[in-house]
Parts: sequence; C-alpha cells; structure tokens
Amino acid sequence: MSNNSHIRYEPHEKPPHRLAAALGFQVVALIVAGILITPLTVARAAGLSPEDTAWVVFAALLAAGLSTWLQSSRFGVIGSGYVMFVGSNVAFISIATAAAKAGGLPLMATLGAISALSCFLFTWRLGALRRVLTPAVGGTVMMLMALSVMPVVWGMLGRVPPGFESGSAAPVVVVCTLIPVVLISLFGGPMLRLWAPIIGVLIGSAIAATLGLVNVAPVLAAPWIGMPEANWPGLSFDFGPAFWGLLPAFVLISLIACLETYADGATVQRAAHREPKPIDFRAVQGAINADGVGSFIASMLGTVPNTVYSSGVAVMEMTGVLARRVGFWGGLFMVLLAFSPKIAAVVGAIPSPVAGAFILVLIALLFGNGLRMVTEGGLNFEEGLAVCLGFFIGTSFQGGHLYNDRFPESMQVFLSNGTTSGALVAMGIMGLLSLRRRSRDRISVPLAPESVGTIRPIVQVFSKRLGWDQTAENRLMLACEEAMLFLLEQRARADNPDSSRERIHLRLTAVDGEAEVELICAPSDLNVQAAVAALPETGETDPEADISLRLLRGFTREIKHLQYHGVEYLLMRVDSRA
Repeated sequence: MSNNSHIRYEPHEKPPHRLAAALGFQVVALIVAGILITPLTVARAAGLSPEDTAWVVFAALLAAGLSTWLQSSRFGVIGSGYVMFVGSNVAFISIATAAAKAGGLPLMATLGAISALSCFLFTWRLGALRRVLTPAVGGTVMMLMALSVMPVVWGMLGRVPPGFESGSAAPVVVVCTLIPVVLISLFGGPMLRLWAPIIGVLIGSAIAATLGLVNVAPVLAAPWIGMPEANWPGLSFDFGPAFWGLLPAFVLISLIACLETYADGATVQRAAHREPKPIDFRAVQGAINADGVGSFIASMLGTVPNTVYSSGVAVMEMTGVLARRVGFWGGLFMVLLAFSPKIAAVVGAIPSPVAGAFILVLIALLFGNGLRMVTEGGLNFEEGLAVCLGFFIGTSFQGGHLYNDRFPESMQVFLSNGTTSGALVAMGIMGLLSLRRRSRDRISVPLAPESVGTIRPIVQVFSKRLGWDQTAENRLMLACEEAMLFLLEQRARADNPDSSRERIHLRLTAVDGEAEVELICAPSDLNVQAAVAALPETGETDPEADISLRLLRGFTREIKHLQYHGVEYLLMRVDSRA
C-alpha cells in the first residue's frame, strides 16, 4: 500500500474555512441533481400532486444535509468521523414508487423508516454476516436493483406534455442528454467525468426548452426562500398486504446499501491518511449506523432513504482535502438549499425524458458497480452458482415467468420483486456454503495464561487432517500461542478488572491447503496488524519488547486484525512450508 503523500488535510486537521466551504459547495453542486432527481422520479412515476412532489424534494435535501453532518461526526457507535456526503438512494426508485402508488407517501415513509433499522442489526452482526452478505451477493442484488428500476425509466423516457406524444421530441432530448455523458466519460479527465451527468442534464434541458417541453412559469413564480406548500405527509399504520409485500424488498435494499457504505467507509479510510493504516471497522460500523439514522430521518420526513455518494469521496481524494470541516460546510449548503423553493422548482421543471436519461446513467453505473463487486474477488464454483442462480431467478420472478400465479396473492407481491427473490436465493446458497465450511476444529477457553496449553490437542488433530508434518504443526501451534500471549499482554497493560471473565474463541479452517486461524475476543486498543507492519526489519528496538509480534510475523503468511464495536477478529494464514 503506497503512502498518500498528496494529502493536504487529514480528517482531524482544520483547513481554512474558505477552502473547506469552497470544496463543500463543489461537491454539493456535483451531487445535488442526483439527490433531487431521485425523489422527483418517484413522485412522477407514482402520480403525486405538485405539492407532494415539492415536499419530497425539500425533505430529500434537508435529510441529506443532516445525514452528511452525522457522517462527518462521531457520536459513540454512530458516524464515521470521515467526510462522506449523503443523498437519495437511486436503488429505492422502483419499490418506493410501488409503495407510493399503494399507500401514498405515508406508506413509503413507514416502510423506509422500519427498514432503516435493519442497518443496526447489520452492524451488530457485521463480523458474522461477512460470510453470507459477501461482495458477490451484494453485487448480484445491485444488478437486480438496477433491472427493477428500468420499467420506471422506460416510462419516463416517453413522458411528454400533451401535443408532443406523436413527435420526435422525446427521443431527440434523450439522445442529446446521453451523448455528452458518453463522450465526456470516454474522453474527459477524471474530474470532468464526475460532472458528466450534470452536463448531460443541462444540455438535454436546453434542447428540451427549445422544443417547448419546459414550463418555466413555476420557476419564475417560486420564491428564493420559503417552505413547500404541502405539509408533512405522516406515517401509515395500516399494515395490510401492500406493507408486508414490500417490506422485505425495502429491508434487502437497505442491507445492500449497508454493503455500499461498508465499501465507501473502507475506501475513504485508505484515501484519508498520509501513512497507510489498517481499516478501522469501528468507523465503518459508525458509517453504516449513520446511514441507517440518515435513512430513518429521510423516511420520517416523507422522502426516499439515503446512502453515501461515492463521487464525494472521489472529489476529496483528488483534491487531497479530507478534513471533516468540508463535510460540515457541505451539509450546511444542502440544508440551506432545502429552504429554497426556487431550487425545487428548477428541478421540477426538468422534463421527464431528461430526468429519465439521467437516471438511466445512474442505473448503468449501479449495474456496473454490482458487476465489479461480483468479480473483484474472483468467483469459485459455489459463489458463481449463488450469483448466477440468484440473478436469473430474480429476473424470472420480476418478469412473471416463474409460476408467479401459482403462489398466494400475498407472496406474489413479495416474489414479483426481483431484488427480493434473487437476493434470497443468493443469500440462501451462501448461507448453506458457510455452514458447509464451518470449522469443525474450534475451542472456547478463558483468556488466561493457563489456557494456552489447552489448544494443543485441537491443533494436533487439525494438522493431522491436513497431512502436515511435525515442523508445520509446530509452526501453527506457535502462531496460535504467540497470538494468545500477545492478547494477554494487552489485557494486562490495560489493567481491565473484568478481563478475568473474558473468553477467547479459536477456530481453525483449511483454505486451499493452508490453515486459517481465527481468534475472536473482546475489543482491545492495539491493532495487531498495524503493530506487525510497523516493526522495523532490523533490531532497532529492544527485541524482548516486541518478541511476540516478531514471532507472529515469522510464523504467518498473512495477518488481519478486524476490530469492531464489541468484538474483534484476529485472522492469520499459516502454510506448511518453512
């Protein structure tokens, strides 16, 4: 991992307010169209009134600003402490539209608020769920989400004012919106590519205006400062078939949004520090929890749930300014824009073909991100089966081709959403696979010096099963012992009075002929992975002070220390060769 020598300001550092405000405004200008067009698309597809449309746009900006503040802060287990800009989640377009059609904004708000709570369940069991909700499964669901939104997009591409239905205005506007996006994406620089969708919207809207598709009267009449005319839509407590049919899809998309935030939380940490550090999964948990709170706020306000916008992370990385102050300024700008009906009117004046083309670009990128998640770690046969079967069963149910009419009516609503049915298949296969791979060689012992000797029998049985010789078995045993001793030393230095009641769980798993050692224990302050990486190659320090770390480095091929709130995982790879 190379050093980020171009970083000008790390998260805890404080750049001048003028610089932070300018960069925050730049990122807001980059993402504001996505924040507003997503709820606008839902409102138009669901046939909401102009007043309700103005409300969901206002609420989207307000919730995005508050959520961005939350992400940039750290309140216990909520917030990442890094600059992560938040906005409306395009993946919710399809099911949010279905909810708004079935029960109006109150039903959509209730479903979004309840599903947002699943983020806390996800982070609570994040370490265990990493074997089921894998990147491959998350990528499959992202691709299915993209496909489920497409019927809404097709409808928007052809929606024009009365009198233009038979003409060529709609296809001309769509083409004029897409061509600049494609050309800039292919031939533009990294920064210009980030602006490609916005430029496409501006050019497409200008062409639409010349063809008479834009009504500027509401824009001229809207005040610069004020509140939307509609009132808060409230919540729905009618838990009927529509609620139960759509809830699983809302929850699953919320969980996949957690995976996206998981990736963004790891990415921003890699980009935010001059010297490389292991990923702090407590900050990642905080980012996911903040995502859940932000989506809960957005839903309670009556708009589409939120997610982290990766483009904001890209801008921060390019400029080298990753200070939290940028996020605070950006959140302030979004909150201020929310109280400008003029902004909502401008977005509301964007013709449906232009908005549809913009969403089409976002959906294509969403599908591409899913494809990248599926392939980034390489697919073995089992994961490939989960991905492919989940994808094709999901698309089959979505199209109504897999005996949908044979199921009860309540289940038809549930299964006809390809995201839900496909995700359940993929997750079910990965769950079965994780059970098959579950370690038979495991032991749970008190975290005490006398427990070190009790692990030898299980190591011997495991080594014999792998066919290892005595030398390889001794190396594995020493790695396990030194890891336990090091954790004991850390507990002794922390002077924790409750440490005598702690237990440590040891699991041994064979992976491609190697031994994967997993030690699960209570949280500690020091990261073993970082400590081993910081060891000098030569004896520049007292060798006795870090002898356990040096032995661990010598006995293992790879060390990862995953620290979460409430639990941590020390993973080591040991092979049979010297």
